[in-house]
Amino acid sequence: MKKIMFSIVILVIAITSQSFYQNVTPAASIKNGQTVYATYCMSCHMEDGKGVEGAFPSLVTTGNLNDKNRLVKIVLQGMRGPIKVKGVEYNAEMSGMDLSDQETADVINYIRNTWGNKAIVMKASEVALAKKAVVKGYQPY
Repeated sequence: MKKIMFSIVILVIAITSQSFYQNVTPAASIKNGQTVYATYCMSCHMEDGKGVEGAFPSLVTTGNLNDKNRLVKIVLQGMRGPIKVKGVEYNAEMSGMDLSDQETADVINYIRNTWGNKAIVMKASEVALAKKAVVKGYQPY
């Protein structure tokens, strides 16, 4: 009986520990990010990422996607205040989204690796660190 109980405990520990281990490949993260983008971002930034000039900024080949810490804050906390994208001034507000660290990394990876953008893939563990980072000039929503 002790051997059976010991085996069950070990099995439960093994299964539980594996459920916390998420080894998401870069391609899978970008694909998952496309779904998150379609759900939360596409209505403003459009399917092609070009946004609506004067209202919602373009995400296509823009240098505004380099700061991962800022992107995490924008996605999760939203933003307000002026921003210049591709020579166009925007001053609208964007509300934040209630996403997990993995979903946040996925949507950032999708945006940063689509429409001519190329960037190193972000991990969910980096999202947790970015939430704590101070970003100069950033104003949450």
